[in-house]
Amino acid sequence: MGATIRHFSRVTASICAALFYFLMTPVGQAAEPDFKIQSGKNNRLPGLKSALPKHVQVFGLYIQATDRVPDAKLLHAADITADFLDNDRDGKPDNPKVNDKLWNERSAIVMGYNERELERLHDRYGEMFDDYALQGLYATETLPNAGPHNPKSREFDASIEEILHIITSIGYAGVYPKVFGERRGSELANAMDIARGGYFRTVPRRYPASAWYSYDDRTCDYGCQVTEYVYWALTSLLDGQDFMGRGENIEHEWKLNTPEKLRTKDKSIVKILTDPKYHVPTRLPDGKYRQMRKQAAVRLNIIADENRFTLNTQLPAGSTAIVETTHDLLFWSQTRRFPGDTAMLEFPIEAKLGKAQFFRLRFDD
Repeated sequence: MGATIRHFSRVTASICAALFYFLMTPVGQAAEPDFKIQSGKNNRLPGLKSALPKHVQVFGLYIQATDRVPDAKLLHAADITADFLDNDRDGKPDNPKVNDKLWNERSAIVMGYNERELERLHDRYGEMFDDYALQGLYATETLPNAGPHNPKSREFDASIEEILHIITSIGYAGVYPKVFGERRGSELANAMDIARGGYFRTVPRRYPASAWYSYDDRTCDYGCQVTEYVYWALTSLLDGQDFMGRGENIEHEWKLNTPEKLRTKDKSIVKILTDPKYHVPTRLPDGKYRQMRKQAAVRLNIIADENRFTLNTQLPAGSTAIVETTHDLLFWSQTRRFPGDTAMLEFPIEAKLGKAQFFRLRFDD
């Protein structure tokens, strides 16, 4: 489920290897995601139960899906979401304000098998959907083995685009309206007007020849154009638009598909996206958050005598410690729960003194 930090302490007395698990109980919108697919009613978004009966919580954002969406694709979307919100993979949202905004607005990615299924659901449950901030994503366009993850593929994993849309349009625009606001006059909109070759309230019949951003979907209003612009800019800055055939496929809409082109031509958007105070992702999500996320190191003190060892360590509040000990054919396990921040663990062992061994600590949230 995640990368593991192992801390080894050598002791001069015997004992066998001990394995420790520290399990955190998820609480609210800041809890590290456990990537467990839940079924049935989601108390935060109860109106989505009938239409989208399974879900995964990723910090302050939910991914809700229909039964037709394969679990593997639902979890991939959760991986991408976690990587956008926790880009340094330390188990906490990089920008708590943005994460809280997503939570407060009751935001969710809604996944259907394809466009037709989501359209039918919207026709049937549209009034319920209006109570939440939602972004659609199809299983048919969620492609873990496509570009940009696979540079040899000509297909594109649209989960990168759709998930980023809701994070910027609800999260960043809501927290920093003067900078990321999807309206004329924000810093982001001003940069977009330069990229489009001028201010256009609606999509023009023809963009100026100087434009490098020329999205021509007439159903996309000015705010929508801002959403698309920041997606193109950030994913290009993070080298997510330069794989097999991609440049040619998108040049009618976006011409700065590499970090070098973007930094050279669109300095206004680069300045916004690289300002550290906004904690914008600096690495493109790759779908490997669960495997690669960091784990906090825990200092472990071990004292051994004739027939027992004592562990003294700092535990997170409300954590559970599970100690498993093996020695030849002997297996022994004990679980303790500690409501406080500091715990003294004392576990007797039925092993005689012998050669020095290693204690292994694995910290899994």
